[in-house]
Amino acid sequence: MHGGMRISEASRRLGVSCQYLRLLEWQGIVPPVDRDYSGRLYSELDIKLMRAMGVGSHPQRLKRPEDVLEAAQ
Repeated sequence: MHGGMRISEASRRLGVSCQYLRLLEWQGIVPPVDRDYSGRLYSELDIKLMRAMGVGSHPQRLKRPEDVLEAAQ
């Protein structure tokens, strides 16, 4: 599995649905994740970034990935 977790595990850990994660990626709200022959692969960094953006806690007020990464520097 190349060290990544499937969308079902990522969505469970974030407390959102798989469809919601797909929608966020499709709309360009979160950066695209790696993929393999059977779907998306989320890394620990992807999960941490999405948590820092507010995915799963405040869906109306998501931060931009750029703002989260800038604040971490």
